[in-house]
Amino acid sequence: MTTISPTRVSMYDFLYQDTKPMVSLLADAATLSLPQARLAMDASLQAIISALLAYQQQRQGQVLSKKLFGRSAVKEMRQYNSMNFATLKATLYHRNDAADAIFYDNARVNKASKYIAAQIDATVPQVQILLSSLCVIVLRELAILIEYSQLDHDEINEWFALQPQFLSKARFAVPVLKSAINESVDNIDETRTALSTDQRLKLDSTDNEERHLLSTEQLTDTPPVFDSYWYELTSFKPQQLAPVQDGQLATGNYLKAIGRSSNNIQQGKHNDLLVFAPMTAIGLPHQRWLLQLAKISEIYLQRNRLRITSEPINPPKPPLVSLGLLSGNSNHENTPTTLSEKPIEYEASTPLWKNPVILLIILVIGGLGILATIKYQTQKSNGIVLANGEALAQAAETEERAQQDVAIVMVDEDIANDDTSDANTKSKAK
Repeated sequence: MTTISPTRVSMYDFLYQDTKPMVSLLADAATLSLPQARLAMDASLQAIISALLAYQQQRQGQVLSKKLFGRSAVKEMRQYNSMNFATLKATLYHRNDAADAIFYDNARVNKASKYIAAQIDATVPQVQILLSSLCVIVLRELAILIEYSQLDHDEINEWFALQPQFLSKARFAVPVLKSAINESVDNIDETRTALSTDQRLKLDSTDNEERHLLSTEQLTDTPPVFDSYWYELTSFKPQQLAPVQDGQLATGNYLKAIGRSSNNIQQGKHNDLLVFAPMTAIGLPHQRWLLQLAKISEIYLQRNRLRITSEPINPPKPPLVSLGLLSGNSNHENTPTTLSEKPIEYEASTPLWKNPVILLIILVIGGLGILATIKYQTQKSNGIVLANGEALAQAAETEERAQQDVAIVMVDEDIANDDTSDANTKSKAK
């Protein structure tokens, strides 16, 4: 089986890892030093997460999606795929509106800024710039994660309900003990000597098991301990869930639910099934949507999309999760599948040039077009011949009439002279 860290569905851990590349950029915007900016970001993330949990506790997932994750500022920020001065300019433009929406009151924003400023020796306006800017980034990142994981409103509510256990002191107790043990070889020997035999064996087994399941980065790079003051500021009432102590039992129930129990192990091997690794004080249900959220969160973090660089020409594609990891499908051909896991098989569409009906229609239309063209050309040529014949006939008739109307009259000179003399004689007689 393939194990994945439970912290991949922790908002606190996800945002802590995701916003790391932005330390220098936010430090420049708030005119803080790098150590001050790092400490301010840690405290600001805690305040923002606590405010989001309080917002969801009062209004539930549907209002959360529409009023916060569906804001126009979040949609505009999602057009950017990296962090640079252009992205920072848009972030600073929307920061006050986003902060007021998350904390629901500008007085809470000022109070949180004062609390953080006192810890890092900075001014309140400096911290407020960093805190409000992080509000925009947090809304953007969580909105992308929810959309890529295709979570509905009920699943969003369940996801938010799981967050308090990642913020409890019991969750940070074991990593603190391990860091103290790993300081030096002398300290390790002294600590193990001070422990009883049973406690030492239990610590060794837990340490070996979790180091085998979790990567070194996940063990050493843990966010700071969550400050419970933020619960008081945001009026959030945590409802701690009882963690599942028996990880094998939870895995077995999940395998049985999806038809992958040990009863059919002879039909196929299930070595690539994705499950949550056991973790101290953390209990997660092995549900398909939660595993998909964890895997997409891991892929998103590996892309390191908030690094400071120019905007890419082509935006990255949404991460895809193999159904084999979620449902237990392996590479073996004899792996059984349930009805819900069988892919839908669609009939391949017939190409247009192979469809007989379309070919027949094309032939009929082409034949009629050819016949119409031939008929038109024939009628056109006949009309020209008739027109030429009529023109020639009319020309001949006109010429014949012209010849008949013209008459040549010749008068004899003697007759003409006689007529003239007779006319003169008549005039004298009068």
